[in-house]
Amino acid sequence: MWWMVAFSFCTSVVVIPLIILMCRHFGWYDTTNERKIHKGNIPRLGGLGIIIAFTLSTVIYFTVSKSNSITHVLPIIIAGLIIFTVALLDDFLNLKAKLKLLFQIIATVIVLYFDFRFKKIFNFELPLWFSYTLSFFWIIGIINAFNLIDGLDGLCGGLSFLIISSLGIIFYSSDFNAKASAGVCFMMAAAVAGFLVYNKPQAKIFMGDGGSQLMGFMIAVLPLYNSSENFEYNKLLVMIVLVSIPALDTIAAMWRRTREHRNFMSADSRHIHHKLIALGFTKVQTLIFLLSIQVCLCLSAGLGMYLRHDKGSILLTAILVFMIFFYSSIHFIYYAVTKNNPVDITVLRNEQNSQKENK
Repeated sequence: MWWMVAFSFCTSVVVIPLIILMCRHFGWYDTTNERKIHKGNIPRLGGLGIIIAFTLSTVIYFTVSKSNSITHVLPIIIAGLIIFTVALLDDFLNLKAKLKLLFQIIATVIVLYFDFRFKKIFNFELPLWFSYTLSFFWIIGIINAFNLIDGLDGLCGGLSFLIISSLGIIFYSSDFNAKASAGVCFMMAAAVAGFLVYNKPQAKIFMGDGGSQLMGFMIAVLPLYNSSENFEYNKLLVMIVLVSIPALDTIAAMWRRTREHRNFMSADSRHIHHKLIALGFTKVQTLIFLLSIQVCLCLSAGLGMYLRHDKGSILLTAILVFMIFFYSSIHFIYYAVTKNNPVDITVLRNEQNSQKENK
């Protein structure tokens, strides 16, 4: 397994520069709009390098090891390829939101059919209809949450790496039978790590919608593997804590757009990273700040697993309440500061880039 984890990282590191050259040759650059912080021509197909590295490493690993688990991971690979391919086409063709949602639903139904779902909340076995409904909205929601949070160099990739690595550690330490599940997590995390080599500020490449939606899909589906009784007990709480940064940001965006009578898919510059930059953080400081919080969330999830059952539930609930308080505080501070002086993120971006160039 560890050889394939290293192979996944090396493949990602080697393939992505080739993708950068290809994007520059054909002029495949990320567009700029009111929610984007970058300027200039940045290639946008980093997700392609991630999925190539992950798919190659997992297929080789399960083939060489002759593990029966390959039949269990195939639905994830197939559904992930659907998510990535449609989002990749959207980068070029600007597909209608309903069409993108349709393929997200198809990919979700595939993994649900193969029994990737939440089965318990605490000690309560979920009725089948509720289990499938909860898991369906969980997967669709997390796919789009990670797509929305991808607006800052290294942010979506960094959050994804930390969360998937944490899932790998949880699987690896909780149950001997979950070693294959842990391997899949570690190989995906290694592929993302290879991408981050080129995505750290100043980014040479972005993951694009294909990459960000793939990350959301993997993070939503990977924990739905069968796992130890201890993880099953608090699985939903653990995952809500781990994805609380993009999840709270998405809930806020939905509320904001509903209140302003705007389309859910419309872009704006009031995501968490935009607000922190508007409050005076640089892009690098914003990235470090949010990733530091994510590290704390990952450690809290691990501690919640260690405490087990009710004690773990209390800790995880307290962490979630803190995150809601934290996000609300940033929201109110932002509006208090910008109430009489609205911040145009595009102007702010250009000012920061000019200051850097002058230095």
